Amino acid sequence: MKVSLRKVLKKDWDFILSLRNSDQYRNFFYNQEKIKKDEHYNYMRIQKSNPKFVNWIICYGTYDVGYIRILENDISIMLSDKFTNKGIGTIALNLMQIEAKKMGLLKLVGRVMIDNSSSKKIFEKNDYKLKMYWFEKEI
Repeated sequence: MKVSLRKVLKKDWDFILSLRNSDQYRNFFYNQEKIKKDEHYNYMRIQKSNPKFVNWIICYGTYDVGYIRILENDISIMLSDKFTNKGIGTIALNLMQIEAKKMGLLKLVGRVMIDNSSSKKIFEKNDYKLKMYWFEKEI
């Protein structure tokens, strides 16, 4: 089946929220708390008018299987659990890079939590280079 990207519509916001709040992804975000629907909708409304925010639904054939976005130059990518480890994320990231070039972006950044080996693999397969370690301590 073919992997493609389509622009996010308002009807996709619940799907995106379900991915973001799933245990599979929530633990890989800096803010690991569950996001409430009204907070998510407000965020999406605000970002709709942000020229430095672009997002897509990842499609596998006729199925909506994930989400990918650019905010500034930062990338976020999430796939439904049953569509991981099939190369879909790697292809989607490559397709998104093509769109980013059309937008005039010169650099993209993937910030990946240390334990997120799936995202690390996707970025490495797309020739992203590790540039920095980030240390922090709760005090």
